[in-house]
Amino acid sequence: PIVFTSDRDGDLEIYSVDPETKTETNLTDSPRGESSPLISPDGKLIAFQSALGDSVAIEIMDITGTSRSSMTPGTGRYGSHRWSPESDRIAYIQEGTEGPVPYVANADATGRLLLASVPGDEIGGWSPDGESVVFAVRSGDAQGIYIRNPTGVNEFKVTDTPDYQPVWSPDSDMIAFISTRDGNPEIYVMNADGSKWGRLTETGAAEYHLSWSPNGKQLLFVSERDGNPEIYTTSLDGLDQERLTRNTTRDDQPVWSPGGDKIAFVSYLDGDAEIFVMDDDGRHQDRLTNNDAEDTSPSW
Repeated sequence: PIVFTSDRDGDLEIYSVDPETKTETNLTDSPRGESSPLISPDGKLIAFQSALGDSVAIEIMDITGTSRSSMTPGTGRYGSHRWSPESDRIAYIQEGTEGPVPYVANADATGRLLLASVPGDEIGGWSPDGESVVFAVRSGDAQGIYIRNPTGVNEFKVTDTPDYQPVWSPDSDMIAFISTRDGNPEIYVMNADGSKWGRLTETGAAEYHLSWSPNGKQLLFVSERDGNPEIYTTSLDGLDQERLTRNTTRDDQPVWSPGGDKIAFVSYLDGDAEIFVMDDDGRHQDRLTNNDAEDTSPSW
């Protein structure tokens, strides 16, 4: 299934939809506000944010919505959750009095470790080989992209400019990221050690929602170069950039299917957010949800 966030019931809930039958299921159905679902690499679990008052926990549940439990301690605000390749651990950010701090813990809430002492603003993700976690500090003296062993040793600062949204290549050798080092958000790639970086876009508009194709040959992203957010792919040298959506409204939040042949995304075609799916070349676009609510944050 594709899982997503919807406010159709008056508060935020996690839903799933079968892309073939279009059958939708409310997986949470609770008085809390649930959002930002992320399916584990093995396809068995969902990590998501669960809000109650000022507290935002990270919870885990089965792909069918059962066996729900919190993996973060006490009250507080947690987010930017990212699964390990083995689907047994999660890296996340905890907001504290001294700023946001990155942690790693087992999915059953045991074995919590401080990932770094710098104020990490967002977790980019785990390297597919499971050896490292990449995270970003967006501003201040510590700004840049960092790589850290998930046990909390061997920290490497690989950039020192205003860079964010770092994502690993499927072979763990490269990192793509967004940077405003040249004035506006553009896409860059570099080796995992920070060497041989290159700029892929130069449009004067914002680019964001960056991710690698499962085969490692393309990057998927959103660009506002056409006056509104549209979905694009680019080759790793930046020479072959293809526009996949062509609307006068907003299309964003694209995510690859596990096999890389489909892309789920959010479109505001009728004024509110709906979940769509298309082929990896932009053809055969199909609407999966159709209501007056906001359906966002798809995960496949």
